[in-house]
Amino acid sequence: MKNLAQQIQELNESLAHQLPREALEAFGRSIQDLRASNIEGNSIGTGDMFPDFKLPNTNDETVQLKEILKNGKVIAAFSRQLVPL
Repeated sequence: MKNLAQQIQELNESLAHQLPREALEAFGRSIQDLRASNIEGNSIGTGDMFPDFKLPNTNDETVQLKEILKNGKVIAAFSRQLVPL
């Protein structure tokens, strides 16, 4: 089974042949910006304690981590929501 790094490398190689040069350059700049911001060093790692939060769920109801944890383990999945300007 391929690990995530291998899958990402294959995807990047495939996209390099499909996307316009400008798009690839924009992706490259975004990656550089993320690295410069030390996103990896500031991210929560495996086994780290996740800070409490309140966010809307998919039903637009506000949920709080500490309340959900009372029922057992939690998997947090975040997705980007596009908002029209």
